[in-house]
Amino acid sequence: MAEFLVYNISIHWMDRPSKSNPGMTGYERNNAIIDSDYMLSSAQKIEKKEALNQKYSCRHRPGDIVEARRDNGPRGKLEEASYIFVQVPSISLKDAIKYSKPLENSSGVVIRRRKYFMDMAGLIPDSHKNVSLPESVFNSRLKVKT
Repeated sequence: MAEFLVYNISIHWMDRPSKSNPGMTGYERNNAIIDSDYMLSSAQKIEKKEALNQKYSCRHRPGDIVEARRDNGPRGKLEEASYIFVQVPSISLKDAIKYSKPLENSSGVVIRRRKYFMDMAGLIPDSHKNVSLPESVFNSRLKVKT
């Protein structure tokens, strides 16, 4: 049996208001910091902004399948706060690992941190944040990022 860690936080920190500047999101604040750094050349600013944009586009989104592991493995407190655990009895761990891979372009550059995500609508986890699904329901909720 395989268990999937599915990201379950509605707003990523880059999309939340910045603590030091609540009028901006974390992403906007980091962009402003790059713009205001007078020690950087224009080329360095462009390079840093491209890296920030890549990091932003690769951020986790609700429903991302982050990890596949054997069922009933050890869990950390941070995992329980950020994820739900989807158990699919008929999928082996060996077959499940493919669902936690990143999305890469043809040259091997990571475009999205995770290739697969789940439609979370209507999933009701138990008190331990577990959801058990038959393989047919899991497959019907599974989507591939583009």
